[in-house]
Amino acid sequence: MKTMMNFKVFVLMAMVSLFAFNASAQNADEAKVLFSVKLDCRSCVKKVENHFGPMRGVKKVKCSIPDQTVDITYSTKRLDEAKLIAEFKKLELEATPVAEKPCVEEQKCCGGH
Repeated sequence: MKTMMNFKVFVLMAMVSLFAFNASAQNADEAKVLFSVKLDCRSCVKKVENHFGPMRGVKKVKCSIPDQTVDITYSTKRLDEAKLIAEFKKLELEATPVAEKPCVEEQKCCGGH
């Protein structure tokens, strides 16, 4: 009886570790880039979202009119920054990669530190 319980625990631990390995492998080929893009209105945002959203390799697109930025999470197996910039040019938009702002304690952007 104890042997069977140990076997079940072993199998459960093996399954959990396989799941954890698979989850980390999925994120290993993802990258995130923040672009500075002139977004004048909601129509510009829709144009960007409709173009990049269904694109193969793009995982997530987030546009900000006040910040004039487009944040894209993508698969590095399919895309890179140069390809994304070329896609912005197809939309007749100028896109420049920018460094993300570091988290400042006073901003409490992460719920405080």
